[in-house]
Amino acid sequence: MIIVIKNIPAPIISVAQACCISANVLAAMTDTLHPKGRNMFKKTDFLAVAMIASAALPGSAFAADDAETRGLANVKQFTLDHNERLISQAALLENAVSEYADTIAANDGNYAAAWEKEGPALANKIQAIRTLWLEASNQYETIEGIVAGIPETAKYDLILDAGNPGTENEDIAEYDLSLPDGTVLERPGNLFHGITEPLFWGMEERHVKLVADLNGDGKQAPGEMLFDANLGLGAAKALTGWSRELHTDMSAWKPNRDDAFTSVVTMTPTVGDYFGEWKESQFITGEIGAFVAQSRLADVQGIMGGCKKMYFSAISPVVSADNPDLDKRIKSGFDELLALVEDTYAREKAGEKFGIEEADALGNEAQDIADRVVAMILQAAAQNNVKIRG
Repeated sequence: MIIVIKNIPAPIISVAQACCISANVLAAMTDTLHPKGRNMFKKTDFLAVAMIASAALPGSAFAADDAETRGLANVKQFTLDHNERLISQAALLENAVSEYADTIAANDGNYAAAWEKEGPALANKIQAIRTLWLEASNQYETIEGIVAGIPETAKYDLILDAGNPGTENEDIAEYDLSLPDGTVLERPGNLFHGITEPLFWGMEERHVKLVADLNGDGKQAPGEMLFDANLGLGAAKALTGWSRELHTDMSAWKPNRDDAFTSVVTMTPTVGDYFGEWKESQFITGEIGAFVAQSRLADVQGIMGGCKKMYFSAISPVVSADNPDLDKRIKSGFDELLALVEDTYAREKAGEKFGIEEADALGNEAQDIADRVVAMILQAAAQNNVKIRG
């Protein structure tokens, strides 16, 4: 006997399918059909069928699905909110760099003349630029653990924060940078840590236009200089533009379970690499190199916080529905990982100095925790038929 059910509201059909409704439930539904097959459902019948179908499905399944949907939406909105703040900060940074460039241009591009005439004003402008850069960078770091892990948005992480220049063999930031003077730099590397940070803090001699005593203490310290206004303005404009592009694609992203799992599995294991960068920075070695604006630990805190956000909001409802013990252990792992990062960063900010060996040990400890967490998440992914996207 073939049972044909017509004109039943979609939610009831989906519940029936999800429950694999028993023969008795189907019988209850078919009793309301006209012998010739014409649908004779009344509104009360719809309600009765829905109640029968709902009874066949464990209440936790409905709650889990609803919590997952809300969690995914929450992660997306969280990312968009910080993306919007990133755009605002990038625009302020662009304006500040434009004012700096205008001062240089008003002196016919002569940096020495500009410094002699407007030294204090230029020093203040550079300080403002650095402050705005930090604020913009921190907004991105807060969502990097999400953006970089989602296949549809991962390219923006390479362009904004993590990609290599075209001279490298992998993880290349696929964009070209146009400068105000018409120069186009092909595949120049990422905008935050590859171009603007070393530029604004004077880390690359080729972009230092004039050595200058910015703080007026009569001494010359690393980073006291006037930077290339042409490169600075082009890069600042690009930061604003690519931040907006990210927002467009993030707005279009359809949150889903596979992407949520993929994001966390992809980004959580990178914690050891970040500790390695911290170990090689001036905060450990005392030598000027990459990541001079602030400790790399600040970035690690933001990135791992994003991974935790994705798990707690969007993945935990899925895992806890069938395996609450596994979910509890994963959450505990994330808490342990973030506590290690936050404690280490707090100690550093309080003035504690870490040696290379201790930095190595802390990095290894963080990596061990991350690896355990990811192994458990992969177990949960297998239990829930999740596809980890490459």
